[in-house]
Amino acid sequence: MITAKQTRRETGAARGQAKAQTPATVKGPTTRKAAQGAADSRIDALARTEVAFIPNPRFAKLDTADIESALVAEVIVADEIPLPAFTAGLPAHLARMCATPLLAADDERELFRWMNYFKFRANALRSRLSRRPELAGEVQECLERGERLRNYIIQANTRLVLSIARKFADARNSFDDLLSQGIASLMHAVEKFDFDRGYRFSTYATCAVRRDLYRLVMGRKKDLQRFATGTGEHLEGCSDERAPLDPNAEADWKRLSSGVGEILEHLDDREKFIVKRRYGLEGSGKKVSYSILGRELGISKERVRQLANRAMDKLKDAAAERRMEALLA
Repeated sequence: MITAKQTRRETGAARGQAKAQTPATVKGPTTRKAAQGAADSRIDALARTEVAFIPNPRFAKLDTADIESALVAEVIVADEIPLPAFTAGLPAHLARMCATPLLAADDERELFRWMNYFKFRANALRSRLSRRPELAGEVQECLERGERLRNYIIQANTRLVLSIARKFADARNSFDDLLSQGIASLMHAVEKFDFDRGYRFSTYATCAVRRDLYRLVMGRKKDLQRFATGTGEHLEGCSDERAPLDPNAEADWKRLSSGVGEILEHLDDREKFIVKRRYGLEGSGKKVSYSILGRELGISKERVRQLANRAMDKLKDAAAERRMEALLA
C-alpha cells in the first residue's frame, strides 16, 4: 500500500531528477558544437603538420599484417613495456633510463623499419585529411605507434650515452649536463638514422654523441679562456684548476675532422661555403643563420636552406661510401 507521504517523496524526487537533467538538455547542442570545433581544430593541426621520416621504397607495399617481430608488436600496442630490474646501484632516474634491454641487430632493424613506416603512413594519410577528415583517427594512431617505437629505441640506447658522458665529465663539465646533451644528440640520431644502410645504430649514435659532447666541452673551454682575466698568477691558477680533456676524445676528434674534410670535397664551392659557415666548420665555431648567408651570397634565405639540405644529402652519401659512421666506433 502506497501512502500519501511516499507519493509526495517520490514526486519530489522525480522533480529533482528532472531539474538536474534540464541543464544537460539545454547545454547539449552547445557541448556538441564545442566538441565538433575541437575535433575540427585537431584535424586542421594534423593536416598542417609535416611528418618527417626516412623514406624506403618498400614502405608502399608494407602493411601492419606484415609485422613479424614480437618486440615491435608488443611495443606498438603497449603504453609502457615491463622492464627488468637489473640496474641496482644507480640513482632512480638513471636506473629507469637504463633498464631497457640492449637490442639485437634484427630487433633494432625492425624497430627502425616500422617506426619510419608508421610515420610514412601518417604523412600519406595526413595529405588526404582535407577530403576525408574521418582518417584523423588513423593518422593519430600511426603517429602514436611511431612515437612508442622511437621512445623504446631511445631507452634501449641510453646506456650508450651514459658511458660516453662519463668519459667527458670533469670538474668543469658536470655529468648531468653532458648526459642531457648526449640524450638530445641520441634523439636527433634516431630521427636521422637510415636502417637500410646495413650498419648498426650504436655505431652511428656513438659518432653523433661523441661529436656533440666534444663540441660542448671545447666550447666551454674556449669560453673560459676568453673571459679569464687578471694577473698572470690568477690565470695560472685557473689553468691548474681545469682538468685535462680525455686524450682519446682529442684523437677521435682529429680523425673525425680529417674525414669531414675529405667528404666536403664532394660539394661545389657554394655548397661548401654554406656548410662551413652554417655549422661552424671554418674555425670560429660560430653558426651563421640562413638570413645572413643569403645576404652574403645574394640569394634568398629559402634558397640557402635548399642548398644546405642538398649539400647534407651529398655528405650523407659520401660518408656512407667511406664508412664515416665507423670513425669513432
